Amino acid sequence: MRSLMCGGHGVHRVVAMSALSIALACPTLSHATVSVLQPPREATTQQPLEVTLMYSGDQETPSDFEIPSQLTVTLTNGDLPPKPVVLTREPGAPDHLTLPAGQFRKIRFSAAWPDWARGFLKIDVVGLDASPVIVALTRTGPGTAVATAGQPAATSQTSQPAQPDQSVVQASTQPVSPASGNRPLPGMDSLFMSRFSIFEPIYFADGSNGNNMARFQFSLKFRVAIPDDPRSRGLFDNLYFAYTQTSLWDIREHQSPFHDTAYMPQVFYSIPDTGWTSPIFKQMSAMAGLGHESNGRDGDESRSIDIVFVRPTWEIGDTQSNHLTISPKVYYYFPFRKKDNPDIADFRGYVDLLVKYGSPDSWQLATTLRKGTKSWYGSVDTQLTYPLARIFGNKWGGYLWLGYFNGFGETILDYNKKHWIARIGLALAR
Repeated sequence: MRSLMCGGHGVHRVVAMSALSIALACPTLSHATVSVLQPPREATTQQPLEVTLMYSGDQETPSDFEIPSQLTVTLTNGDLPPKPVVLTREPGAPDHLTLPAGQFRKIRFSAAWPDWARGFLKIDVVGLDASPVIVALTRTGPGTAVATAGQPAATSQTSQPAQPDQSVVQASTQPVSPASGNRPLPGMDSLFMSRFSIFEPIYFADGSNGNNMARFQFSLKFRVAIPDDPRSRGLFDNLYFAYTQTSLWDIREHQSPFHDTAYMPQVFYSIPDTGWTSPIFKQMSAMAGLGHESNGRDGDESRSIDIVFVRPTWEIGDTQSNHLTISPKVYYYFPFRKKDNPDIADFRGYVDLLVKYGSPDSWQLATTLRKGTKSWYGSVDTQLTYPLARIFGNKWGGYLWLGYFNGFGETILDYNKKHWIARIGLALAR
């Protein structure tokens, strides 16, 4: 199917979809075309959620269209999963439309913005092979009523039937499968659970350097509040709680004991895009907060630290292709929590320098460097990942994971012990 960019006068500052072309599944309409107008990428709740379809008579003979009374889209609000919203056809629009050659007509579908919709939204038209679009929604005034699937949504009363224009939008004649219907994508209904997203990489890998030691990591973050204004720089509008757990596992020893586990809760303020750019970097993000790390033990094997940190991140190059990421995490240890490991800065230092290079849909090499304050103590932790979909097909998720560690402190228990190890495994997120 061929996607076309199309604009048009009279398109309000409301959200619709990125430019694309679709054809209706009805056999009698196999030569008729319909497209979706390209809207502005920003919206406010003062206007309705709106999708405008363009029906085109681009054949030598008149084109017939059956106009649906409702159109379903799904909205994904930040970390939320897709939720369906039903849009209602504008008043006065016909159920059936016949267009002579060279004419077209715009039909609008609209609904009130759901109360939960705010921030950056991903919007999909259900049942159409169309690429989603990201729109920045700013909430102004009282929230609007929630529009749910199966119930007609509020329609803009000011909308009028669009009149034929002088131009014709050409589109693909590939039909949409009738089996897709208007079924929304499945998703979680829990607002609490939907606020979770990936924080650090999640993986499981096994390896050996004379003794086997599997390593796995689990990491999630929780957004405390989703702001009404996506550009807000308020503290609570950008506040996150995160939890990361990293374990080394003697997987082949008798009873498979865990060698050590690091528990790492954090609370931080995060701006995913500061808006700062330069000829060198295309995007900059920033993070600052408090972190704790301990292994949950007592006695001689107890280890713990508390830190305050800042972490700027620069994206250099095209973020949709191969590009470089530089992300130094600069931190300071709270002295009163270093009693279990008072000399940890000698081996770990005060900076974790993350350097990544690769593409979102291909291989990626990520290396974390540490330099201790004493001698040449430090460490190198390198992870190479590659999408399984590129190896086994698109139905596969996750990544092939290859890792290499060399230096001091792979775990906080062994912060003053040096070793190296190589591993292979599976990553769920990178």
